[in-house]
Amino acid sequence: MTSENLGLDPRISVSSSWDSNRGSISSRNSSGGRRSRRNSLESSSSTLGRRRWKKKQLRVTSQKPFKLRTEQRGKLKEEEFMKKMQEMMTEEEKQRIPIAQGLPWTTDEPECLVKPAVKESTRPVDLVLHSDLRAIDRAEFDHQVAEKMSLIEQYKMERERQQKLAEEEQIKRLRKELIPKAQPMPYFDRPFIPRR
Repeated sequence: MTSENLGLDPRISVSSSWDSNRGSISSRNSSGGRRSRRNSLESSSSTLGRRRWKKKQLRVTSQKPFKLRTEQRGKLKEEEFMKKMQEMMTEEEKQRIPIAQGLPWTTDEPECLVKPAVKESTRPVDLVLHSDLRAIDRAEFDHQVAEKMSLIEQYKMERERQQKLAEEEQIKRLRKELIPKAQPMPYFDRPFIPRR
């Protein structure tokens, strides 16, 4: 706080403080020599400090208000909100006003309604699908495969039949060979040679 801010004369306040300092210095000089030197040094330093303090007192700080972005944004938001509220109020007032609707235009319409035009019957178009062609080709292929399989089965059956006939003939031949037959009397004048 400065004397100017309080509404006092700065000269009076300085002089009063100066007089009090002089009185204290004189009393200190009367007390002792050593102390007087120290006091003189202290007084000189205090006077220099006071002069500096006076210079500093002359510069009065001017207060400047803060300019924050949040405040600016807040003002913009408030303005937008107020505009929206006003628009909503005007829309509500418009909606409250009833709008008279006119009568339907029944007299202008004809009594006999015109029938819509009848469409011609659609003519069917023969479609040839690729799937149908593939089905025909597949049926031919399946028929060929079935014929081959039947031929193979016939060959197998014929082979089995021939094999059975051959086996039966061999069995008959072996049975005929196994029938015992009488051998003629051996000739003792000739040496016996066994048959192999």
